[in-house]
Amino acid sequence: MALVSKVVLNVQIFALFYLTSGRNLEFTPYSDREMCLMNQYFDEVGLMCLNCPVNQTSINTLSSSSSCQCLPGFKTVIDTSNSHGCVECPDRHVTSRDGKRCLPCSSGTVYNDTLKQCNPCNNNNNVDILTDRALNGTSLNSMSCIQCSNDTVPGDGDYGPMCVPCHNSYYLAGLDDSSTGLCECPKTHGVVGGLCTPLSELAKIPDRQSSYEVKYEGGERVQSSFLEVNYRSAAHSCKFRHNKTACNLLANMCVLLHYEFDDDFNACRYYREEFGKNFVNLPDYVPWLYYPDGEAHVYLYKAKLKTSYSFKSDNPNSRFNFTVAKYSAEGKLLQYGRLEEVMNFCPLVDLHLDSAVQFGVSFSQSCLVGARDLWDKYETVFYEIFIQYFDEGQKMIYAVPVLNANYREDGELQNKWDQKKWQLTRRFFLFDNLSGRETLPPTTNNDGAESASSVTEDDRTISRAKVVRYAKSLEITIQLREGDGHGQIYPPLIRISYGEVSRKYYESDRKVRLSLSVAYTMDFSKIHEDLSIAVGVMSALAVLWSLVGAWGWCRRCGKLGIDIPTIFQFLVITCGNLANVFFLVMFFACFYWMVFFKRQDVVHLLLLTLKQEFLIKQYLIAAFFLKLVQILHIIYVQITLDLFIIDWEQPRAKNSIPHPQLSTNSEEEGKLRSGEQPISIWRTYFLANEWNEIQTHRKINVSFQLLVTLLFLKVIGFENLASADPTSNFHPTSDAYVSPQSYVCRFAISITVYIVVVAVQWLVAVIFYERYIKNQLQQLIDLCSIANISIFILEHRMYGYYIHGRSAHGFADVNMQSIYEQMKREEQDLCGHRGLEPSSECQTFEVVVTHRFREQYDTILKPVHVLARSQRPVGSGKTVMEEMEESFQAHEAMKRFFGMFLQHALRNLDYIVKEKLFLESILDIEFQEADDRCLFFRDNNHSFDRVLFYGHEATFILFEMLLFTFIDIMWNNFVLAAVVTFVLVWIMKKIRYAGGRRNVINKTMVDQRFLV
Repeated sequence: MALVSKVVLNVQIFALFYLTSGRNLEFTPYSDREMCLMNQYFDEVGLMCLNCPVNQTSINTLSSSSSCQCLPGFKTVIDTSNSHGCVECPDRHVTSRDGKRCLPCSSGTVYNDTLKQCNPCNNNNNVDILTDRALNGTSLNSMSCIQCSNDTVPGDGDYGPMCVPCHNSYYLAGLDDSSTGLCECPKTHGVVGGLCTPLSELAKIPDRQSSYEVKYEGGERVQSSFLEVNYRSAAHSCKFRHNKTACNLLANMCVLLHYEFDDDFNACRYYREEFGKNFVNLPDYVPWLYYPDGEAHVYLYKAKLKTSYSFKSDNPNSRFNFTVAKYSAEGKLLQYGRLEEVMNFCPLVDLHLDSAVQFGVSFSQSCLVGARDLWDKYETVFYEIFIQYFDEGQKMIYAVPVLNANYREDGELQNKWDQKKWQLTRRFFLFDNLSGRETLPPTTNNDGAESASSVTEDDRTISRAKVVRYAKSLEITIQLREGDGHGQIYPPLIRISYGEVSRKYYESDRKVRLSLSVAYTMDFSKIHEDLSIAVGVMSALAVLWSLVGAWGWCRRCGKLGIDIPTIFQFLVITCGNLANVFFLVMFFACFYWMVFFKRQDVVHLLLLTLKQEFLIKQYLIAAFFLKLVQILHIIYVQITLDLFIIDWEQPRAKNSIPHPQLSTNSEEEGKLRSGEQPISIWRTYFLANEWNEIQTHRKINVSFQLLVTLLFLKVIGFENLASADPTSNFHPTSDAYVSPQSYVCRFAISITVYIVVVAVQWLVAVIFYERYIKNQLQQLIDLCSIANISIFILEHRMYGYYIHGRSAHGFADVNMQSIYEQMKREEQDLCGHRGLEPSSECQTFEVVVTHRFREQYDTILKPVHVLARSQRPVGSGKTVMEEMEESFQAHEAMKRFFGMFLQHALRNLDYIVKEKLFLESILDIEFQEADDRCLFFRDNNHSFDRVLFYGHEATFILFEMLLFTFIDIMWNNFVLAAVVTFVLVWIMKKIRYAGGRRNVINKTMVDQRFLV
């Protein structure tokens, strides 16, 4: 049954493709040597099984399975058109060794009726051979046991030792000129490549030196001995004798020329002129080299392959079945089988080619090869690659096109730019140490024939190749086809680029790198369009939100129109918002691609290629620098804001006897005489220190954050999940192939891990740590109440915050027992509340001041600001002590001013406490005007943290993620990214601390020696 099925299959193949009127080389039925029947041979050009002619059978050996021979008892008949036929011999006659005659067996041998051949000689001395020719090559009248003469060439035939007859070309020449011997080439012929060839046919293949010249990328020009010896003979045998091996040899020479046909009648030009520029009308004995000019886009987007591939390893379509035909330089088919078995890209290195044919696995491997090995250890062979598929249940092969990056047309590299100009080809080589071999100048024969007619390798002194070429990069690109069905692909494309090494590298044995890769892509135009739309729409919203923010800033600064500072503020806000947009869009897009690529059962999505990932990286780099602008602006605002500490403590009566070391200042003497005790400054110093310490306080511990992130990425192995293949492991085995990482997956995984760690830290800080252990902002507010001190902050000219710390007990400069009693009274609700308003606990407010308030504020603190800037008016004649005295007086005046203002004691300056409108809270902008009274908005959310790092936690987290991402983009190293992020954040924190400390000193008049 198996044999019957095999016969039926081959009959179907023959009926389908050889009873039709045209020849389609692009897709053909799949065949191999094992599928050929006894009466079929394997066509090395068409790569399929063909039936032998009548009375012929195939030779079932690897070296001869590409042809047929006459059946035993039949002789070969050759006519002048080179057609072969078989005629049955008379009874008890056998076929001669050359298959051209019928002979009886001699008396010394016996005719075998079963095999229809003479029995072997009784060979005792190992010199007799059963032959049909005498020692001098003369034909005998019977098959005889004789010894080869010295004037014949002994050799191994299909049935053992034999005296080798002349080539068929000599026989055919003898048919035209009977005056010559069978092994003598007549004067009308010439010997080319060991063949007796008519001069009239040779004239159509000019013997020009330019035909044998090989031009290399480095500018070298070599007269190739390989081309010079074989070009004309191969071209003649292919054209006039239809010899398939010669046609393959001619094709190989064209491949060695990188398919270039600009020179006069080189192998490529001869091929194109004689057999056509593409495969449309190509004879069946000529191998296919060129695709039609300018039609690359047509053949690369054909929907012929119907196989639906899957990522599941148990699916038979989870692997590509690439079939490779391997040819020797002389045109013989050496091997035909699976890519991973036939093609050895780096012969001395295991490149895990099994992984290369796994669907969805982005494969990339390279190896280093010594230049000397390119000359001594590698063979010049040629390859054609096909991909197997099924069409309506029939096994087919599809020719995989090749894009040679070194192909030139009119001196320009044609295959590096516009796809419409690409020239696709079929055959390629990996190593070429053949075409670069030079020879001595050609000689002429004695009868004056053309120089090339007498050229043989025996007449040449062949040196080591002057230049060796190697495939420095070979990439198989596979594009997913959408619309027709999930998991289907367009025809693969092989991109190959060659490098060169000259002879000077032979002695130094310089290493060269060879790389093999399999890349997957799909039409991302729709995805890019969606991504651009998302970025565009979100960016437009970000700009609108920035306009709202700039308008709010303008109102808070009391500006009536648009000026340069307003435009600058708008640009800064826009930078921050655009950074948020770029990051969020890129993260969610990459997260989507990663999750769906890794988890899909039916393939409909692939990862971005390296070139396509460049757009993602551009957005992320831009987001980092935009966010950096925002961070620097935040730090600048926080270290330049206005800050004033209001001490509510009032002088109290004391002993009238002055201390001998107290100041003898007249004002102090007056207080002493009146019985008032000076107010202690230590509470103010203490509160200033507390404020200074929390300026860089944050919910997130950056050191812990980076360490835990590295723990998950590097130690636990989340980094390994970023490999560009459908299946990933946390810890792949040492012998397993690991795909190169996709940046889409790498970015998505690293940021996901970072966000999860941040979320855990945030939740622990908010839900547990700040509630049950330590809340530094609330402790600052409590400390203000205990110390009887308030803090007034102006972040902008007309906007700021107020922390009300006036003690409900009226005084705070007491001993320990009194403080304990005060706190106990508060606990038992036996005293007033801490809030600014009666019966209120609200101690923090957002403040919008009037222009009159701001003018009064600046007037009072002018001496303080002058001293802080060390800008003494020229000619003022004031000493430093006098200016210090003025600043102290200004400080006291400001305390009295705030005391009266907050107690509603100023007629023209007053305030009102109210709630913010809902829309004001959402937009973070104040619509209510502060015309004649300042506005105090109740704030139970501690909005004053905006002047601290604490209030910009999300902004700093995003900046750190972008910084981490930026370093990883540049150096592809998570450890380095973590180290650089930690160092830069630490530097930024130090700058903020130093600037904030100086600002506290300048604005509150606290001596720097008391800020610890």
